[in-house]
Amino acid sequence: MGLKSYIAKKVLFAAIAYFVAVTIVFFLYHILPGNPANVFALDPRVPPAVREQLLIRWGLNEPLWKQYFIFLGNLLQGDLGYSFLHKKPVAEVIGVSLPWTLLLLGTSFVLNAVIGILLGAFVAWRRGSKLDTGFVLTYNVYNALPLFFVGMLFIALFGFYARDNDWPIWFPIYGAQTPGASETGFFPYLGDILWHLFLPLMVLTISGVLGWSWFMRGNLINVLTEDYIKTAKAKGLNENQVLYKHAFRNAVLPVITSIGMSIGGLIGGAVLIETVFSYPGTGRMLYDALMRRDYPLVQGAFIIIAGITLLGLLFAEIVYGFVDPRIRTE
Repeated sequence: MGLKSYIAKKVLFAAIAYFVAVTIVFFLYHILPGNPANVFALDPRVPPAVREQLLIRWGLNEPLWKQYFIFLGNLLQGDLGYSFLHKKPVAEVIGVSLPWTLLLLGTSFVLNAVIGILLGAFVAWRRGSKLDTGFVLTYNVYNALPLFFVGMLFIALFGFYARDNDWPIWFPIYGAQTPGASETGFFPYLGDILWHLFLPLMVLTISGVLGWSWFMRGNLINVLTEDYIKTAKAKGLNENQVLYKHAFRNAVLPVITSIGMSIGGLIGGAVLIETVFSYPGTGRMLYDALMRRDYPLVQGAFIIIAGITLLGLLFAEIVYGFVDPRIRTE
């Protein structure tokens, strides 16, 4: 199979998977208790006439199959519905919060991939050393702590404690920018955004780096026991040639797939971290929408999240096809 055919096949599978995900999201929030029709019907504060008017306005009085096709038609036009909570189109609400999430997740994703892979290879090559023992201990301790708990520790230490004890550096514990910072000029404004970004980014990055380093370490340790590695060493190749030319390239292949699959988990972590740090991203918006049963906003957010996750998986599959041509013959 040629590279173009391989990419076309993966794009087609991703499109089918996205359609299935969108369908599941639609029916899930109509079938489960707490869907908008039930909210209106059970809320005693909503008069019957107003309730009926709202159901007609949002098409919730139609049969479910008809609502589904209306939903698909609107989705093709970029219409994700109207937010009950914000009194605005869902696309407009998500458009405000999504850039902050992309900044947080995009930066964390790059740092996780680069640092995690290199650190995992470095530690695996020194298996059994004090460095390796310290890494294993750190991973196990950190992995036992819930992500939101780590976020709260960072807030307590680098936010409240650092500021109250006049540390040279302390960081904001909520928000993404200081009010009025956008009027101070480009570089001061950029510095203010990065200052607010630091703590949530560190929590996500430390977790991701340790996870991917652990995975890379295990893969590389397995690869280093293969016969062709022993042959390379017997030929007199130096450590760098054995590690990066032979072992690293084979050990990194499963990590590439794992990186693509981890985007969903990274988004899930962002929901927790954005909520803990009151960061105005899509995760925090989704949490608020769930708590207040803003059905169209929840549905729209999950549709966007599903799209981002599948794009990440598609990207990983394409990169895998470039790195390992054997995969294109399957």
